[in-house]
Amino acid sequence: MQSARYAGPPMFARGGKRRTLVAWAAIPLVIGIGIGLLIGGNLQSKSPENTGATPTAPVEPVQLEYTDMPCDPGSSVLVLHSLEGAMRAEDVKTLLDYETMWVQHREGVNPALRGQTAFLSRRDDVCSAIVPNDTRFTQFVWLGPFQSDIAPSLCEALLKVTGKNCIPAQVVR
Repeated sequence: MQSARYAGPPMFARGGKRRTLVAWAAIPLVIGIGIGLLIGGNLQSKSPENTGATPTAPVEPVQLEYTDMPCDPGSSVLVLHSLEGAMRAEDVKTLLDYETMWVQHREGVNPALRGQTAFLSRRDDVCSAIVPNDTRFTQFVWLGPFQSDIAPSLCEALLKVTGKNCIPAQVVR
């Protein structure tokens, strides 16, 4: 039978010199981080004068320009969007700008699109033949007027789906 050999003190009690060395090495690291935070944090000016940032101008609310829809016999408009009243003015303006940009981008496909811009009308300023029964829709984004016979082809020129996101509508029925 073999006797158990003495292995010395338990593992956690060994290496007192190593723990002391690690502790002494960690102290300068902590001090260095503290000094870096003090230097980096306290040397920056808290006043906006020295930050190089320009003062922000007060944001003005977006003003929408409404247009009466022309209701001439024999003409049509392309109704692109029927909008609910809860939509923010900034979002409506973005939508108008996008549709105008898209028409300008696609005007080479059909000459009838040249010089066209997207218009916005209130429900009361839209031709009675176009106003839907659903009263949620209070604003309409549209293009036109165009001759009624070419209006459907303009939806294709704009790469829109006729009846979905482009409705060629005769203004007088």
